[in-house]
Amino acid sequence: MTKSDQDLLGEFASDQSQDAFTALVQRHLGLVYCAALRQVRSPQLAEEVAQSVFIDLARDAARLKPGTILTAWLYQVTRRTAINVVRAEARRQLREQIALEMNAMNATADDWTQIEPLLDDAMHALDDIDRTAILLRFFENKSLREVGESLGTTDDTARKRVNRAVERLREFLTKGGITVGASGLALALSASAVQAAPVGLVATISTAAMAGTTIAATAGAAAIKTVAMTTLQKVLLAATIIAVGVATPLVIQHQANLRKENARALSAQSQRAATNLPIAASENDFPRESWAFRGYATPESALVSLVWAAVNSDLEGFLNSLSPEQQSRVRLRWQRQGLSDEAQFRNSISNQFGATKRIRILNKEILSESEVILRLQMEGEKGGTGTVGKKVQRIGNDWKIGATL
Repeated sequence: MTKSDQDLLGEFASDQSQDAFTALVQRHLGLVYCAALRQVRSPQLAEEVAQSVFIDLARDAARLKPGTILTAWLYQVTRRTAINVVRAEARRQLREQIALEMNAMNATADDWTQIEPLLDDAMHALDDIDRTAILLRFFENKSLREVGESLGTTDDTARKRVNRAVERLREFLTKGGITVGASGLALALSASAVQAAPVGLVATISTAAMAGTTIAATAGAAAIKTVAMTTLQKVLLAATIIAVGVATPLVIQHQANLRKENARALSAQSQRAATNLPIAASENDFPRESWAFRGYATPESALVSLVWAAVNSDLEGFLNSLSPEQQSRVRLRWQRQGLSDEAQFRNSISNQFGATKRIRILNKEILSESEVILRLQMEGEKGGTGTVGKKVQRIGNDWKIGATL
């Protein structure tokens, strides 16, 4: 007569019967192993899960409640153990990935110091189409599909053209004594070719350009009028200029002051004219207690998910909230700071928002369908505030946090 699970458990619990326990393992191993394999997707890991489950059974056999259905108990323990194994494996893979990428970043930083002085000469040596392909792919971080659309070709043709252009750049650099692989060159270009410009430079340049256009138009109109003058008018004009020559410095000073006032007005106007989306009160004010993982469906939810991951030292969640380019920048910054292990990385991200108790989105500036800038106000625990801009990019269906402006 076949003994029941309860009988075998009783024998093992009371007498530490090896035969009774072996019978239980033989009876339920198929259930445990297959349930584990479906979740961990690795025969080796499934074996480890199964071994851990039956070790738990041996440890807890005497404490199981009477009437416990062993099949259900084993299934639940298998699921819990498999989840823990998957998480541990993911953390291990992440550590290995970060280590590999940090090594690559070390090489990239060293490569860039050699590449940078010759880069623009190398770019100039390319033909127009190859140069454009490099600019779109690595300087503007366009996808191959977007590069193809800009060049009027297919994704595959764009990929071939980009690869060929990278190879030509590499050949030029090799002639200059710089040895770098094509993949290393591509990584260096993506990570370092374009960095964020100083804050406020956009408004300054826009204002200066507008003022310069106005002055040029005025000067052009004056020149046309001068050409149309009669000889007598020109003589009279020359006499007038000589007469007022001593007053010219005063006029120039007045014009300089006027340009400064116009610059300030145009800067304020350009800020008011920026394309902003109205944000409801419930969507733009995030006190610390409201921080949680909200996914990446909107720029706002991506921001909150990033902050939540940072304050909880969730390294994987933090990196997943960033755009690929920003991930590269963050890892390069860690490398430059001398950080080398996961604990240091976690401490670094938690410190970013550790003293922040509230984040407000002041406005959302639309740059394109796939890129926005969130203007944020950060409120500290002691009441101090500061403002910062965050570029947010849509990658596929998700919004990811980019550079800080």
